[in-house]
Amino acid sequence: MRLHKITIFATVLIRTPMNNCCQANHPLTTGKIVPAYAWFFPVSRTIALIALILFFSSFLSVAQTNKNYSIQANIIYHFTKYIDWPQAKKTGDFIIGVVGDSPIYEALKESISHKLVNGRKIVIKKYSSSDIFDCHILFISEDESRYIKKISAQTQNSATLLVSEEEGLAKKGSCINFIVVNQHLKLEINKRNIQQRKLEIATELLQLGTEVK
Repeated sequence: MRLHKITIFATVLIRTPMNNCCQANHPLTTGKIVPAYAWFFPVSRTIALIALILFFSSFLSVAQTNKNYSIQANIIYHFTKYIDWPQAKKTGDFIIGVVGDSPIYEALKESISHKLVNGRKIVIKKYSSSDIFDCHILFISEDESRYIKKISAQTQNSATLLVSEEEGLAKKGSCINFIVVNQHLKLEINKRNIQQRKLEIATELLQLGTEVK
């Protein structure tokens, strides 16, 4: 009962109109969520954390007998609300790239290509490991994970968030890594890798993953 009351309380607060809000298309947050970097007061940051916990817990609690790329695609979209890119990367289309052949390419196109990031159109692109990457988020498929160090070095100065899906890659250059532990999807987050790319991660997101160094 106590958890139920907290959930209702959080949902009501999230519905309160605020400036510069982003729409969240999730049944638990049908109101508007303010990006973490727009919040200045402790109470608002508490609301941010509650909102993020509600969203991610609804996905990360689902048993994963096989990889569910629709879930990963929606989580990647919500990364855009809690990662801050440099000013130079805040114009034009918001590009999400996929290295190699992976079902997540179609999942991203179907799930989030019609959405916006701060009013900007989302474009999904497919790359090979030998391409020059010009994107905001780059997902490295499991089949291409052997190139993680090469890709990490190539994108080091481009403010690109690297997302991967093989255990241990957060220690080899990836920023956020999806892993499955006891049939549940988890996040490994390397804050140092993120900050080295001149990106900032909100503490609300950092607290929901396992930080690795």
